[in-house]
Amino acid sequence: MMQRITIAGLPFDVIDTAGAAERLARAMRDGQRLFLSTPNLNFLVTAQRDAAFRQSVVESDLSVADGMPVVWLARLQGTPLPERVAGSTLFDQLRAGAGQAVLGRAIRVYFFGGPPGVAQQACERLNAEHAAGRGQMRCVGWHTPGFGPVEQMAAPEVIAAINASGADFLVVALGAQKGQAWILQNRARLQVPVVSHLGAVVNFVAGTVQRAPPAWQRWGLEWLWRIRQEPQLFKRYWGDGWALLRLAVRALGQRGR
Repeated sequence: MMQRITIAGLPFDVIDTAGAAERLARAMRDGQRLFLSTPNLNFLVTAQRDAAFRQSVVESDLSVADGMPVVWLARLQGTPLPERVAGSTLFDQLRAGAGQAVLGRAIRVYFFGGPPGVAQQACERLNAEHAAGRGQMRCVGWHTPGFGPVEQMAAPEVIAAINASGADFLVVALGAQKGQAWILQNRARLQVPVVSHLGAVVNFVAGTVQRAPPAWQRWGLEWLWRIRQEPQLFKRYWGDGWALLRLAVRALGQRGR
């Protein structure tokens, strides 16, 4: 049975990227429902004040540490994780062929959410890549629900279209709180094996936002790269930085127990 640890009240599976990719591929092959959560520092911060959001991670089937601050906190409290398992990296690994020894065919992806036009662009780029023999994913549908309450984004015809697509992997991009809530409210009606909120992935695939270079990711500086491209994120990252200091003090206190 997979080991789980707890950081700031959220569960994290002790698993590396290769192991996570294999587990997702097995779920796709077997038609097994798997809700993947990818908590980062902002997840930890938000979960302190939003019980429903925290519960969405608690109820996930696989929870991976998407962020170097989470890995640092795990080390500080004496429960180290193998590595950072970023949702974007996990998606890219599957896109490049990870899990093919298990699944043996292209992964069918459905994009739900993202800014206007971006999901469609991501879908078209993914299919062009697959047609050219450069990837192991193909897009079988997309939907941009716009803005509004979670309940308005789950009309029966929307869920029916997702289910009819035959997708293996539903990528949700609505913002962390709204995306997690949407999945939690609708996963019983969804027939897609793997479902996850991977907010930035749709932008990365579409090419509207460039991901940080690997060296920036390794040093935990991806937030700085994101601010360069999306200055509106500065306020969020500033608040998260102060929260990290408080969480680090708490983690050290737990280690001493």
